[in-house]
Formats: sequence, structure tokens, C-alpha cells
Amino acid sequence: MLKRYVFSTITLVFFTSACSGPKSSTGTAPNTGVTAPGPTIISYCSTIQSPSPSATITGTAQFFRREIFGDSTPSTAGGLGAPGAARPIRYAEIRVTNSAGTEVQCGETSVTGTFSLSVPTTADTYTVSVRARSENTHLNARVLDTVDGGNLYALTASIAVTGAGTFALGTIQASATGDLLGGAFNILDQFLEANEYIRTKAGTGICSAAFTGCVDFTVAERVTAYWKKGLNPNSYYFGRNSGLSFYLPSYKRLFILGGINGNTDNSDTDHFDNSVILHEYGHFLEDAAFNSDSPGGTHSGTAMIDPRLAWSEGWGNFFQAAVRNDPYYIDTIGNSDGTTSFAFYVDLENQTGGLAYDHLDPVTDTGEGIFREFSVTRLLWDAVDAATDSAAESVSDKFVEIWASLTKNKEGLNNPYAAFRNAGHVHLAQSYLQTNHGASDWSSLRTLEKHTSGTSEYGQYVTTGSSCTYSITPVLASGTALTSSNYLKNNDFYHLRVTSATTVTIRLDYVDANAAGTIADLDLFIYNETARIGNSTDIVAYAWSDPVDTNGSGSITAADSQFETVTVSLAAGNYLINTNVYSADGASGAINYTIKLNGSELCPATLPNP
Repeated sequence: MLKRYVFSTITLVFFTSACSGPKSSTGTAPNTGVTAPGPTIISYCSTIQSPSPSATITGTAQFFRREIFGDSTPSTAGGLGAPGAARPIRYAEIRVTNSAGTEVQCGETSVTGTFSLSVPTTADTYTVSVRARSENTHLNARVLDTVDGGNLYALTASIAVTGAGTFALGTIQASATGDLLGGAFNILDQFLEANEYIRTKAGTGICSAAFTGCVDFTVAERVTAYWKKGLNPNSYYFGRNSGLSFYLPSYKRLFILGGINGNTDNSDTDHFDNSVILHEYGHFLEDAAFNSDSPGGTHSGTAMIDPRLAWSEGWGNFFQAAVRNDPYYIDTIGNSDGTTSFAFYVDLENQTGGLAYDHLDPVTDTGEGIFREFSVTRLLWDAVDAATDSAAESVSDKFVEIWASLTKNKEGLNNPYAAFRNAGHVHLAQSYLQTNHGASDWSSLRTLEKHTSGTSEYGQYVTTGSSCTYSITPVLASGTALTSSNYLKNNDFYHLRVTSATTVTIRLDYVDANAAGTIADLDLFIYNETARIGNSTDIVAYAWSDPVDTNGSGSITAADSQFETVTVSLAAGNYLINTNVYSADGASGAINYTIKLNGSELCPATLPNP
């Protein structure tokens, strides 16, 4: 039969916030609110004044957040409960103004939330504003309401100064109820937690001492978080109503779900869901601290997906668990003042066992792990948690190896020649660290999660060579959409690097030396560097003819030859060659094939590393 592939025409995709279906972010372009420049934000208050004579204002700034209760037992109710103990607002900006609104002092809270500020002795009422912003060696971040609004959250209180001396403002607190100001400061605090974790594991004198070329982490560049009580950031997109938190690549903007249609007690919110906040901050780190090629889009913990997306989401899932030191991904809906439940309570430690509902992405076949986001998560988590929790594990407390694999100046994700980055590139980098710097042996982790040690399953770098025959054993397809094709079994993916503009002919030849079995229907797709699989705008060339009777036997058999060929002009850049088995008409056994570039076979090669 004449085949017909189903293509997609997605115009814009971004990273997603959650682990599977309910919070996908595939769709049409957002309105200007997400990407608009927005109003000018008042400069950070950093100039310390020295009034003479002076008075002193002291105080403590704190915030409340709702705490998660319940656990992964289905019979136990759980979700967001009552506010917990007060928490310090740490290392946050302070601005003091007099009754005329004139700035008279700047400062920052301490690690315990305390502050001591010198002000003039002039009798006046002074307003102390503790802002949801930090620009210091601990954190560089701010929390605003909306892009168009540009209002920086602040906790304010006033005190009368009548002359020299110390005037105690006392404790000022941001609430987890009512105006939900505690939500803004919780978001800021989670960003601080993330920075503190990386500094502890890969900071000054740690990463560079272990791995030549690794730059010790100090503080991440600035990120802007947008959050507003009752506001669903998904509403920035046309016709989107489901709750969504997301990170906007290149803009260094992170959007946190504040509720839906003004409802914060019965709808999905994320301002106290630290798993979600840290997951999105993990996406920010991909953008700001190392390289990512994630195409974004819908992802699921129950299916194989594009390995670049699986890596990105798996990293985000892992990062939140590492910072929280808790092997779960937790996302709540509502709170105890209304109705509350868990949207997700996913076990990131185990593939199977325990509760059926909280284990996702079990792996079956070797090489499958890089296509499953929670398999990526589990492998990374097993590299940092206690090695004694599984007989199969032999690695623990190795975040520094992960960080070096992601950020080292040449190898790994920072190799300027790398493309279509996925977990395989991380394994390449970590193996390099093992061979050249005495890093840990991750083979037990790869075996456990069925990861290969490099990019053989996706993005294998190829150059011209000789005598290179590939093999693929497909399974019966459930449909004709390329995005639903079995990524592992029915596809092979190769990275072709073009150094200068040229016209090439790429040919795929079916090879069956003994003419056994059933002829397979091989097809050839060439994608650009964006490479959203099945997206017609990213396909630069393809060939998908049906097998034909080439030997005159009267029927199509394994003895018949088959080939696909494309001639296309390519600009300098990286391209993804996709060999796809169209198996909707049936599956075959092992299939052998070759790929030729201008008549020369393309063979696996080591990615250059300048």
C-alpha cells in the first residue's frame, strides 16, 4: 500500500513544567505579554549611606509557606496543608524611604532574616521595604507579578524615628494566606536553595580541583520569575486554560502558576510546590550555565520521547530532588483551605515495586533509557544518593561529576561541535572524566537504567569511511505519525556536520546478503538542527518510496534491493539523519543497511573536541 506519514506543524514550543500530560506546553505562539520588554524595573538598592548623626532600625523579615502533608500511600490524603513555621527571608534587598518617599538607606537581610540599618536622626516615619530580589554573591534573582506590570514584590513596614538610638521594627512576615506574599518569597528562597546546593557540591575549590577546565560555581546569572496570585501563565497562550509553570528559553524568564481564574484554594498552584519551582530553575540553568538542545513540547513519564527532551526534563526532575534531598517529584492541587490532592507524587528512586501509580518510565531494552525522562532522572539521582540503597549501585555523592560533565570548557555538553545533545553526551563526558581524571565508573548505573555509554542510539556522529553496515530490528507500528514511531526500535539517528555550504546526495541502501526474511520498508529523513521529529518545517529532505519488485520475481521479497536517496543543498551546520522503518504494514526481523554521502559510506566517528 502507498504509505502516508502524518506530520505536525508546531510553530513554537517551550520547556514544560510538570512531568507528563496535564502540563504540556505544545501550542501556538504566546501573546506579547510573555516576551514583551516590560517596564523599567527600579535599580537594585545597593549604596549604603552613612548618615551622621544616625539612628538604627533593626528587625527580622520572615515568610510563611504551606507545607506538604501526606505521603505516597494512596489511602492517605495529602497535598498542601496549613502554613508551617516562619522561615527567614535571606539575603534579600532592603530599601528604606522617608515620609517624602526619598531613599535614605539600602541594605540586605542576613542569613537569618535579620537586618540593622542606619538612618538619619531626623524625626520622621521611615518605611522599610524588603524586596523579593537579590543581587549578591548568594543569589541573583527577582520575583515580579507580570511582564507588563513589572511590579517587584516587597514586604513593607513603617516605624517612627524620633532621634538617636535604636528603633526595633520587630518581626515582619509575608503570609501564606490572604495576599499570598509568602508565595513570592518562597520562590526566591528556592532559587537560593538551588544556588547554595551547587556551591556546596561544585563551588570554590571543588570542581576545578577535581577536573581540569571545570569552572567552580559561584552564583548563577540573573533570572526573573513572574508570579501572581490566581494567575495561570498558560493564559498567555491563545486558548490555553490548563495550569502551567514554565521557563522561557533565551529570555531568562520563569513563570510560576499562581492559580486558575483567581482560584488559589481549589485549583492547581505552584508557588509552594518546590519540586516545580526547582524543576523550572533547572531549565534556567540549562539555558544559562550549560548547553541544551531540547525542542520542548509534550512529554510523558509513560512513553519514549525525543532524547533531547527526555534529557532536559529528566535533568529538571533530578535537580529538584537533589536540591530538596528527596527522591520524589511532588506537585499539588489546591490546599487545605479548599480541596487538596496530589497531581504527581512520583518515586524517582525505583523503576518498579511499591505503588503502581507512582513509578514511571520503566525500561526494558538496552538503549531505551535515554528516551525516557524518568530513567534519566533515576540515573542522575543514583549518582548522588547513598550507594547502599541498591545492590546495583556503586556511585554516590557525585554531583560534581554531573556538573563537570555539563559545564567543563570543552568536553560534554559544552563541546562546540556537539549537537542534538542528550543523555548520551553526558555519558561521553563522564566517561572522559573517568578515563582522564579518575572520576567514578557509572557502568552499574547505565546497566540498571539501560543507557548506552555514548550516542549510539541518538545523534551518533558520522563521517565518511568504509565498510559500515548498520542494523535495526523494528516492531509493528501503531500508526503513521513519525512522533509515535518507536524511537528505539524503528529509528536510527545520526549527526552529520557540514562545515561549509554544499550540495550533497545522501543514499540509504537496504542490505540483505542471504535474502532471508521479509523486505523492510526503510525511509530517509534529513532534519535541520532544530530537528523536531515529524515537524514538516524542520525536515529539509526526505525519501519514502515503497519497496518494489526489482528482480522480476513477480513479488516483493527479501531478495529485492531497496534504496532511498535525496539530493539537497545544505548550509554549514548540523543535520540529523533519521533512518525510519515504516512498519505499519508489518514488521521485519533484523535489517541491515548502509548510508552514503556522495558515494562514500558514513561511519561512526569520535566527535571532534577542539
